[in-house]
Amino acid sequence: MKKKIATLLLTSLLLGCQKQTVKLSLLVPAGSPLLTVAGVTSELEKEVTVGPDLIPAAFTKGEKDLIAAPIIIGAKLFNAGKSNYQLAAMLGWGNLHILSRTLINTIDDLSGKSGLAFAEHSTPGIMFKLATSDVSNINVNYVKAVSDVGGPFIQKQYDYVLISEPVLSKIRSNINDETYTFSLQNVAKLPKIAQFGLFSNPATKAKDVNKFLVKLKNNVEQLNTDPESYVDSIIDSDDYFKGLGRDVLIDAIPRLDIEYKSALEAKADLTLFFDYLISVDTNLIGATSLDESFFRS
Repeated sequence: MKKKIATLLLTSLLLGCQKQTVKLSLLVPAGSPLLTVAGVTSELEKEVTVGPDLIPAAFTKGEKDLIAAPIIIGAKLFNAGKSNYQLAAMLGWGNLHILSRTLINTIDDLSGKSGLAFAEHSTPGIMFKLATSDVSNINVNYVKAVSDVGGPFIQKQYDYVLISEPVLSKIRSNINDETYTFSLQNVAKLPKIAQFGLFSNPATKAKDVNKFLVKLKNNVEQLNTDPESYVDSIIDSDDYFKGLGRDVLIDAIPRLDIEYKSALEAKADLTLFFDYLISVDTNLIGATSLDESFFRS
């Protein structure tokens, strides 16, 4: 009898431990989103995607607890009734740059030059089109992901490319030519660019999401205040980081423009950003305003 009781107690303890170690699932794009969450992904079941193609389907299916995604995609699907995911936190802001072999003082300097950009129908491509809408004689081709722009630029197929960190630092480390960068955030008519955030599934337990958000906020603080130790702690966690290399990652972090803001803390900036998009084309987010329920409280 004592043996049976002991066995039952042990089984209960094991089941209890299993419940405590249940991990939230996350879909995250490679690049700055993956780098931003890398310090806390050991506590997640993460799936990494290259480019934005898989993200809309993930929102629609509703199988992931968390999705790191461009804010425009998340908002548009929410407005269309195709997603129930709420914005839990904003993470990435103005990490969109023009890389060129000639100096760019203003966005008008792109006139008459050949360029390559990425993610045409997501935040990068949309913001590039808006930034250059008044520039005459724009000649631009588009590829799926930021990782696809490096080779053509290195091979001098284009005068400039739209790019983001950490790919920007990787490319510059591989060429000897003099290069120049120009941030889209320097285009006067654009508001503060809201690039990507973390979305949560309302079906996931709020306490589990809240616990993770606290850890993520602390992780972002470490990334910004001590890039070297942060990189050392995450570089072996994914082959993507190993491919970029320690020096590239450390060099990239100051230009990532990563800032953790809860959905409610980011609401003022996002309102300005969405109002600008709506003033240009209501189809960009599929609405004339954003419902309050989009912001996770």
